Amino acid sequence: MSQTRKVILSQRYLQLGFVLAMCLLLFTALAPIISAGWVEESDVRYLQTAEQMEQLQLMLSSLKYAESGTQGYLITGRQEYLQPYYQGNEQAQGLLTRLRRTLRNDTDTLRSLELISRQIDILHQYQGRVIEQRRLNGGTPAYTDDILSGKLGMDRLRFSVTDLRSQLNARKAVQYNEYQSRRQLVNLVVVLVTVLDAVLFSLLLWQIFLGIRERARTVEELQEVSERMQLGAANLEERNRHMALLSKMSSALQVCQDAEEFFEVAGKYAYQLFGQHAGALYAYYSSRDLLERMTSWGQLSSDTILFEPNQCWAIRRGQPHAVRDLRLEPVCQHLGVRRPDAYLCLPLMAGGEPVGILYLEAGTAEVADAFPPELLQVANTLTEQVALAVTNMNLRENLRRQSIVDALTGLYNRRFLNETLERELVRANRQNTPLSLVMLDVDHFKRFNDNHGHEAGDQVLRHIAQLLLKSLRGSDLACRFGGEELTLIMPETDQVAALAKCELLREQIAQLTVRVGGVVLPAVTISMGLAVYPRDGEQADTLIQHADAALYRAKNDGRNRVEVARVEE
Repeated sequence: MSQTRKVILSQRYLQLGFVLAMCLLLFTALAPIISAGWVEESDVRYLQTAEQMEQLQLMLSSLKYAESGTQGYLITGRQEYLQPYYQGNEQAQGLLTRLRRTLRNDTDTLRSLELISRQIDILHQYQGRVIEQRRLNGGTPAYTDDILSGKLGMDRLRFSVTDLRSQLNARKAVQYNEYQSRRQLVNLVVVLVTVLDAVLFSLLLWQIFLGIRERARTVEELQEVSERMQLGAANLEERNRHMALLSKMSSALQVCQDAEEFFEVAGKYAYQLFGQHAGALYAYYSSRDLLERMTSWGQLSSDTILFEPNQCWAIRRGQPHAVRDLRLEPVCQHLGVRRPDAYLCLPLMAGGEPVGILYLEAGTAEVADAFPPELLQVANTLTEQVALAVTNMNLRENLRRQSIVDALTGLYNRRFLNETLERELVRANRQNTPLSLVMLDVDHFKRFNDNHGHEAGDQVLRHIAQLLLKSLRGSDLACRFGGEELTLIMPETDQVAALAKCELLREQIAQLTVRVGGVVLPAVTISMGLAVYPRDGEQADTLIQHADAALYRAKNDGRNRVEVARVEE
């Protein structure tokens, strides 16, 4: 074979190898892009279904909130209970509209959603009707049948929501399996690309004297593509982990019983999300003049426990405040003397108002890129969920307090008295300890109201209630039994100790100074009846009856005195 023919063949082989190399390079470049988009598409559908399930659950919670407000209004007739009714129904309608928009192309789930919509309309019509009837009836107590009807309506609605959630959950499982299958296929593509790269590398070695530099450059490019794809897969997996943690945190926060449990749960999930960053969650005091550290994680540089709202730039500006260089950027005053190299404050915003902050610190090694966009996105999502959950928890606590506390005196009401007395009697029986029950009544209170007005009478009751709260032990309980009649429960207190306490309270109340409009009101006195468990009765009704009889005997014998129950009464 002539040298010319060898050159021609060599050139043809080189051209063929070049064409083959270009094809493989094109495949290597496009495969990750197409595969990533393909996997992302599956992930978007999966996240959309998860969001629909969350919106459905939020809608049900809003309707429960509205129904609680309706029942509260039917029972008490107080207008403030209508606020949950209006807020809950408005939020539920908004979520229903969003669900219709996202499910408009799905006939089966849309049919179930329309059934739920009709049930919501029926429930809303029922609520409007019974509220209007309650309003027209004035002080007439609500009928139990109306309350039961509302509960039955909510039960049917809850069943329908559960059925739709089951459909969405089944679809979510299918989408998750599809996502996993696509990921596996993408991994297979990675392996295939690697094998093809190896083949290409072997062919190009055969022609190493013609293009070793070009081949080296191609290998480097392929390695970069592979690294980017692996990094993308790792980022996607990390993102899914964050979304799962945030979803679990949101569900857990909704069922927390008190603030201590709430922030303990929030802190544990925050540690899993921001483990590489030490941090803390701060929340407002009820007076809203201070923020207190409720939970923390990691080794914090700042040791601040309490600080004023104006000491944080995030609170003052109502937006995140990130400081990467303490010398060049404004620093929050709440950091104190011990300061981190970089930090981030994010306000917990609810209804346009801050309810606390999320505080994160970065170590020296992280200062250059302390808070990347991915972390900021997760932090923003966490603050939104925590702020919403804090607001819901405060609303629940306010409703609970309104149901057991007398609005005028601030003492517990009769309903709470009955529940607590039963519980304390069981405890006294189990521990074999005494319990004293005192019925307390203001002497000539009707005459006092007639002479000085009901506002004066209300002020007297408030001052007596405040005196009781200051004078009693933490284990004692003061309640408003009705009108001007109050009740004291003193666990682990025998007759001698209870009688001494009652005499002291009687003397202190007689010395009270009450002013209304700058005028000092005449002094008032009280009469008290004392009954002791188990001598005067082992049941709550019996104990109250004997204490009440002793109270009336104290009034009949001249008032301004303490009488002890007699067993024969």
